[in-house]
Parts: sequence; C-alpha cells; structure tokens
Amino acid sequence: MQRVLSLMCVAIVLVGCAGAVTQNSAPSANTPSVSANEQLAAPTAQPKKSFQPTTTPVASNVQPQTSNVHCAAYMTFAINTHDIRYVSNSADTILRLIGIFEKYNARGDFYLTAPIVEMYSKQRPDVIERLKKSQMTISYHVRPPHPAYPGFDARLKTLDDKTLEQTLRDYEMYRLDLTTGNLDKTQPGGYAYVAQMLGRKPVVASPQAGDARIRKAMLKIYAEMGARMLVAYHEEGTDIANPFVFEQGLLQRPSDFSVTRWGEPGPNAKNDKGVFWWNMLTTPKAAEYNPTNYLQMQLAAWKATRVPFVTSLIHEDNYYRSGSPWHSFFYDDNDKPKSPPYNLNTPDDSRARNQEQMGAIWKAYEELVVYATKNTCVVTSEDIVKMAGR
Repeated sequence: MQRVLSLMCVAIVLVGCAGAVTQNSAPSANTPSVSANEQLAAPTAQPKKSFQPTTTPVASNVQPQTSNVHCAAYMTFAINTHDIRYVSNSADTILRLIGIFEKYNARGDFYLTAPIVEMYSKQRPDVIERLKKSQMTISYHVRPPHPAYPGFDARLKTLDDKTLEQTLRDYEMYRLDLTTGNLDKTQPGGYAYVAQMLGRKPVVASPQAGDARIRKAMLKIYAEMGARMLVAYHEEGTDIANPFVFEQGLLQRPSDFSVTRWGEPGPNAKNDKGVFWWNMLTTPKAAEYNPTNYLQMQLAAWKATRVPFVTSLIHEDNYYRSGSPWHSFFYDDNDKPKSPPYNLNTPDDSRARNQEQMGAIWKAYEELVVYATKNTCVVTSEDIVKMAGR
C-alpha cells in the first residue's frame, strides 16, 4: 500500500492530467480538485521511449492528448489487428483509425501479429510507412497457428524446459508458416520482425498461452527482447489498491473496466460478459450499447479513490465483418482446432457488414474518441509503463 500511495503522490505536478476526479458522477467543468494521494501519475506531454528504434520514425505533429481536461480516467484505445484474409480491408481500417486519433490529438495502441505485418509489407506497404511515421503505439500479439496459442500447443507440452524456451524463442525470431505451423528459418518473424518492420520494439506482448509453463517461458523471452508490458487479463481485473503489478519484469496491463462488451447497462454490468457493442448498433437496443453512454455510466459509478484505468478494445475486422475472417483457416465447424496443413482457401464463415452497420460503428467509435479526449486522459501502454516506473 505504501508503494501505491507513493506512486499516487506525483499526480499534481504532471502536465495535462492533474485535474479533478468525480467519484459519483460524470466529469464536469466544476469538478473539485482532489488531494495528491487520490490520483495516480499522469503521462507527460511527450512520452519518452526507453529504447532506440532500429529505424528512425519521422516526426509528426501529433502529441499525446494532454489538454486542460479534468482527468476522470486513463483511457486506452487498443486495436487488435490480425485479419490475414481481407488484408486490404484491414489496411484501410488501420489508416482510418490513425486518422481519427490524429484528428483529435490522441494515440491508439495497435496490437499487430507478425503475419499481418508481413502481409502489409507485401500488399500494403503504405500502412507500414504510415504506422512508422505516426506516433501511435505499437504492441504485439499472436494468433493461430502460433504453437503457444491454446489448442495449438500440444507438442510444446512434451518438451523439456530448455528445449521449450529455445523453440519459443525461435518462433519470435523466425517466420511462422501459416499452412504448417512450422518455422521458416530463412525469413524473420515473430516479435523481432514486428520490431524491425515498425522501427521500434512493441511495448506490450500478449502471450495468449493457457499453459503456465509455456506462458512463463514466453514472458521471459518477451522481456529479454524489449517488451515492457503483458496482457494478463483481457478486459478487466486490476487490483484497486495496487494497479501496477509486475510479472517477470513486465507490467500487467491495468484495466479496471472495459468499453468493449456488456449486458444490461449499469454499474453491475461487469458481472455479465455481455455482447460486443458494435454488434448492437443497428438493433432496437442501440442506445443501450452506445459506447460513449456506457463509459459515462461506468465513470459515474466509479467509487474508488484513485482514477480508473479504462480499456476500449476492438479488432480491426469488427468494422467490416461479423465474426473472425481467419477462424475457418484453423478451426472446424465445432470450433475445434484443426490439424495441419491448414487450408488458407477455406471458405469464410464470417459475414460482411452492410453500409448501415459499418457507418454506425465508425460513428460511435469516433464519438467515443471525441468524448475521451475531452473528459479523460487518453494514454497508451507506453504512457502507463512510464507512470508505473515513477
């Protein structure tokens, strides 16, 4: 507890986010100031990288959002990117999202897989260049058939500890063959490849592993390769008293609640896993699943003495497809993992969204970004790591 109180005491000296916090209502211009031990450290106006990029990104005019707002929350916009089927649609979505964040002087946290980065480099190099030149945060995650992914990890479980670690290290250094699940050691891949192509080391690594021994080995590797944060829980699970928890040298991504999915709106909605808001915007319950309305409701219900960490999660394919386009490559009709070789021409079991649905999702998302930039401190994993290190 003493460590948490010490962390909280630096809030009032920092730029942009040293405003007031409303504990029982949505933020307003008349919110009174709080004492130093009620608020965590806010990000500085220009987060400083703790590593040297392999290529120098071109500076842009976008700075982290730190205008004179009352900081009701630390809000992170995380975009999980992985659509290896509709690469051009994926690329267009990423470009549009970068444009939205820059329009409102904010940053998003883009979680990329090595295969999607490879496909961008071959089919849409403009996306690679756009990400490199932007001040968006780059993070990393894995998808099937990466052998650490649950259901694809059977052979790893048979390996001794030394062989397991070396095998996993190889998968973060060399190219994953999507049809066999094996490695092509003539080509780069994994975490190292994403870092190379984007010019900076991904801040977060999401191991996904369900096996404790595999997970432990992966975290060790990620920390050694330059990651500084991990995804320990997907949407929420932060300790109120101790939001900054380190595991094998990596900070667990804090998230007190998420603007991602819920059941009936209200302060107890977290007890219901619920449905994704983007699937409800053209239904009679559209107002109940408006993400900005939900964020306002959750902030009003927040009772703790510290500022909450909020995560807005979405996948890039959620904007244009219902379901996961890559799912049928690796899973059968009963949602069971297939065995290699994987057929990358398997018919798609996701569905295209119509113009009305796509328009509603984009409109709601941009409104959420606008509200967050005016009423919260919009941060990325890079900012949070700095906060935890103070």
